[in-house]
Amino acid sequence: MKVNYFLIIALLLFSCKEKQQASTIEEENTYQVIGLLLSDLRGSMVLPPGFPPPPDGSVYNFTTKDSLRSYKYFYKQTVRKKTIAFWPQISVSKEKYKEKELQIINECTNDNQLITSFLKSGNNIKIDINKVANSKKDSLIYYTEKHKEMLGGGFDEIDVLLSFSDITFNKGYTKALISVGVIFEKLDGISTLIYLEKKHYHWEIKCEKVLSIS
Repeated sequence: MKVNYFLIIALLLFSCKEKQQASTIEEENTYQVIGLLLSDLRGSMVLPPGFPPPPDGSVYNFTTKDSLRSYKYFYKQTVRKKTIAFWPQISVSKEKYKEKELQIINECTNDNQLITSFLKSGNNIKIDINKVANSKKDSLIYYTEKHKEMLGGGFDEIDVLLSFSDITFNKGYTKALISVGVIFEKLDGISTLIYLEKKHYHWEIKCEKVLSIS
């Protein structure tokens, strides 16, 4: 009888340990993915230098001075510390995606098990911005009720607002699917679907498609 009792205790402890390890692995991969997406987004926030044509349609010969001015502005915008706001909670996936959105998801990956898990995901956890890799030392903040109540939704104080769906991983944590919302102004935003794969211990974006534009 005592043997059975201790066997049950051992099994329960082993089961709890397994769950804790799985939770740790998922958290590590979650913040690896979010860090990669933040870095990728930051690189696309500043447009490379270019020379728009004169508004009156006249011909203008751009000089070295114009080029230097343009690249100087580009450099300043690139190195400038940004204020990046995060929607505090991971958003729950939609209960029902439109046919067009489902088609986009299938264009990114043919892993039906991953897609099914993504569509059924119901996790609603809080993002810990202190765990997000921030190589550029930008200011990472939460988007709060205070911002909502401000004129223009608080976008005078932030460069971009990010929201993430629950990241769906396969069992081996080598594939991931996520939707990301990016808002630059109150009425200027985009939602994208991103499919990633992990190779040589690093996540790589394999597919990125627009789900909607507002």
